[in-house]
Amino acid sequence: MNRWIAKTVDWMLLSAFILPLSLWTYQRNDLWRNEMKLWKDCVRKAPQKGRAHHNLGFVYYETGQLDDAEREFKEALRLTPDYALSFYNLGLVYYEKGLLTKAVNHYTKAIELDPTFSNSYYNLGLAYHHLGQYQDAICTYNELLRLKPTYENAYNRLGLAYRQLRQWKKAIESFQQELDQHPNNFSAHLYLAETYMEYREHSKALFHFQKAIANPHLTENEEIRKLVRLLEEGRH
Repeated sequence: MNRWIAKTVDWMLLSAFILPLSLWTYQRNDLWRNEMKLWKDCVRKAPQKGRAHHNLGFVYYETGQLDDAEREFKEALRLTPDYALSFYNLGLVYYEKGLLTKAVNHYTKAIELDPTFSNSYYNLGLAYHHLGQYQDAICTYNELLRLKPTYENAYNRLGLAYRQLRQWKKAIESFQQELDQHPNNFSAHLYLAETYMEYREHSKALFHFQKAIANPHLTENEEIRKLVRLLEEGRH
């Protein structure tokens, strides 16, 4: 059951943060076509401008053309080797390609050049997590939260790393801190519900499942509603 819940959480997060963007797919594609035309022209007219290559690389990245994006970011860094954002975006490319060690190296370099850019820490933590380096992920998320305590989902990711290490109490504290910062973060409720199921604390699990299914993205999820009914019956 817990494996199913974890898969459901991942799917619902995708639904919440990615699927709504499909409403603007046509407009976005049209925008990126214009952006690509603009930056290709800039690169053609000023091939020694690192920012032009960087911006073209970003358009390639946003349109899923990862090889072209990698080429342009590398050229941008050849021309402007201290530009943190090019290192960060090249890290995104490597992460998408599954080259996690390269992603880690580039996020780390981006942080060295610009220690205030919070996204670098978040994505570095993701890369560490997927490499199975959970303690490194924890350290990175703690750095991020010192820099920006309100960064959404940072406490969730911290909690997931603690959970991989079976540090359940720290995981629960992290998910609860996410809710303290973002009370409507339904994924934190789901993570808490799953963790309390591990503890066999079914009443607490039920509470957080009930909170989670109040979210429109979960209202019609029959599997979770069925689980809630089972927990309610068990309570009575």
